[in-house]
Amino acid sequence: MVLNGDVLDPEILDEANISQTETFVAVSNDDEVNILSSLLAKRSGCGRTVTLINTLTYAPLITQLGIDAVVNPRAITVSSILQHVRRGRIRSVYSVREDFGEVIEAEALETSPLVGRPLKDARLPSGVIIGAIVRDGEVIVPRGETVIAAKDRVVLFATYEAVKKVEKMFAVRLDFF
Repeated sequence: MVLNGDVLDPEILDEANISQTETFVAVSNDDEVNILSSLLAKRSGCGRTVTLINTLTYAPLITQLGIDAVVNPRAITVSSILQHVRRGRIRSVYSVREDFGEVIEAEALETSPLVGRPLKDARLPSGVIIGAIVRDGEVIVPRGETVIAAKDRVVLFATYEAVKKVEKMFAVRLDFF
């Protein structure tokens, strides 16, 4: 179904049956229209809203307003570039603010210093926190006694100062081949 009209018009939202809609996605070229239409959809009973914003100054306000998710093309582009620039078996990277750090998903190889020892003995660099381990489709919440196995996916946060050290932990070494 295609509706032609102003998304800020409550009648259009009613015609779209927004109160019964699971997710509303606002992706116009106008940040203010995206924000306001998401707020109207939420107020009309929509379960979840996703909003495109290009102006980073709006980002801190969005969650306070009740919008569920924000899409920022600049952040997506930066994260995509970082994924290709980072060394090692890095599967995905998400930059957390320009000056803060990165959330990194990496594959642990047999040659990684993390593999085969309890995390409490792993000597993680300062500024690195392991948040989750994914093994055979199961998410493991890491503890001090948790042992990372080869081929595990490790999701971690690293400050910018620690990123190079994280790359080395997940880099492919010659003895791997």
